[in-house]
Amino acid sequence: MLSFFVVIVFLKWSESRERRDYLLLIFASVILSAVGALYYDTLLNLVHMVIVVASLVMSLIAIHMDPYHLKPFFVVKKTGKLLLLALPLMLLLFVTFPRIPGPILNLGIAFGLPVKVLIDRGDGQFGAAKTLQPGGISKAGREANNHNVLVAEFKGSVPFKSRLYWRGPVFWEFDGNEWKLPDNWDNRSKLMDNAIRSQKRLDRVLRFKEDPVRYSLRVMPNGGRWIYGLDFPAAPAPEVFISSEFQLLSIRKINDREPKFDMVSYLNYQAGDRLTPEQKKRGLAFPANTNPRLFEFGKKLAAEYPTTDDIVHGALLHLNQSKIQFDPEAVIEPGPDMLDRFFFEEKKGGAEYLAGSFVMLMRAAGVPARLVTGYRGGSIIALTNFVVVKRADAHAWVEVWDGGKGWYRVEPKDIVKPPAKPEKRKKTEVKPGSTVEIKTQKGEPRAFNFKEPPKKSQKPAPKAKNKAEKENFFDLFNISSLFGGLEKWVINFDPDRQVEMLKGAGLESSNWADLLIMAASGVILILCIYLGVAWGISLKKIDPVSRSWKQFCDHLGKKGVGKEGWECPGDYVKRACASLPEIDEAINDIGSRYMDIRYRNNENKESILSFKRQVTRFISMT
Repeated sequence: MLSFFVVIVFLKWSESRERRDYLLLIFASVILSAVGALYYDTLLNLVHMVIVVASLVMSLIAIHMDPYHLKPFFVVKKTGKLLLLALPLMLLLFVTFPRIPGPILNLGIAFGLPVKVLIDRGDGQFGAAKTLQPGGISKAGREANNHNVLVAEFKGSVPFKSRLYWRGPVFWEFDGNEWKLPDNWDNRSKLMDNAIRSQKRLDRVLRFKEDPVRYSLRVMPNGGRWIYGLDFPAAPAPEVFISSEFQLLSIRKINDREPKFDMVSYLNYQAGDRLTPEQKKRGLAFPANTNPRLFEFGKKLAAEYPTTDDIVHGALLHLNQSKIQFDPEAVIEPGPDMLDRFFFEEKKGGAEYLAGSFVMLMRAAGVPARLVTGYRGGSIIALTNFVVVKRADAHAWVEVWDGGKGWYRVEPKDIVKPPAKPEKRKKTEVKPGSTVEIKTQKGEPRAFNFKEPPKKSQKPAPKAKNKAEKENFFDLFNISSLFGGLEKWVINFDPDRQVEMLKGAGLESSNWADLLIMAASGVILILCIYLGVAWGISLKKIDPVSRSWKQFCDHLGKKGVGKEGWECPGDYVKRACASLPEIDEAINDIGSRYMDIRYRNNENKESILSFKRQVTRFISMT
């Protein structure tokens, strides 16, 4: 579409003859350059856009000038002045204009406008299907990237996105290739019989709770009962209940409605009053003749570490040292040793591989564990308390059982997660001896110290000189390395960075409406300053003779003898002398002095000073 309009503008230029046509072309080019900035986001493109805008401004100035008096230096100087005057307005609007991420449709959904966003309900829909197949989570995100799952409005500040776990299906059964929900898992009567229906039961189940959040939840139609409440839901709403697996479920299936609930959840929790024999059997099930290396490694962890906490720590230590990478696009060929190949060979995979292998590793070590799926994070609508969760936010994590604590969450992804955006730097890696915070027991951040077994001392090999590193200094095209700060605060000035900057300036609770008011107020203030400066400059440009003559005429006007616009000084003086005979000599003297300076070539410092003095004396004495 952009290329189409570029061609149209080019064709219009080929037939342009009049100044009106060229003005139209300039304004169209300004719009095209602004639209082009949405597609190209590098420093070179920024420099290009500045050059284009400056060229268009010069063209605009040149079109309005007389071609016989057109001087290139004057045009360049005038353009520089205009761009310099525009700079404060540009900086103000750049900083204060609200940045709203995502499509505008999200704003309507977030603020409750009657916008229906129906989600496809195919057999492979994540969150409603009965199985979780290899690559299913990343596939769900790719197929429905723009489909919304829910919108949450928080009462107060929005927690960090990494702490938002929207709980969905809980998988226990694994056959070596895929995870399955039990038959008739969504039977309402069965779900209601085992549901947490009283506050007393909830208090007993929820052993530890911390960091409560209040929010309203609006769920898009999903064809199932899933409400996707935050872990851990603390109070069910009308027509909503908490299942025995701590899910927030609807009594009726959500087919064509968008229910909205007020909810309370605890971001840190330990839950589960007891582990039934059936749950223990399901939580330790390891399918026969599958993933033997993972099974043996789990047995090794159980023999090496005495407690559940230590076993989890040992598994996370292995994840860190084995350099397993989180790669949602990677798909491993199904088979009875699929998790073995991921964990020990491929070492690349999405959430279902990483969390699934961790669950089976815990089971092999004798720790009951299960796979929890749903969504993590979401898109915060800048400067609001709204979070929009999409299908692309699909995620899977691990829950392990400890007899003294209950079920608690373990997130292996945070140990192996690579940098979100590699900016020509080394991959983030937890080194031996450093610490990583993981939410574990009692919901507290636990600092795991990744110690490495001592090794025999060896002399470090001399570091080879890298020729590329020497030449990198002279790489003139690597602008991002030279202007990293500019890239960060201009090119990558996104909604999160805008909020970060405003909080740094002390504006903790600003929203988009406050920013719009701030932007409008700043624009008005800058324009008033410009007008004041322009008025002051215009006063300075009036020569002292004209200023004194105007004061003289204004003073006579107060006496009823005002000067007409068409009246020459000589006629005005004669009329004033006739109207005010008592001061006609003084009027005639000032008039004569003015005409001597203006019309009789008697303009010098002495005559001007004498004229100003006479006018001041006349005004003070009359």
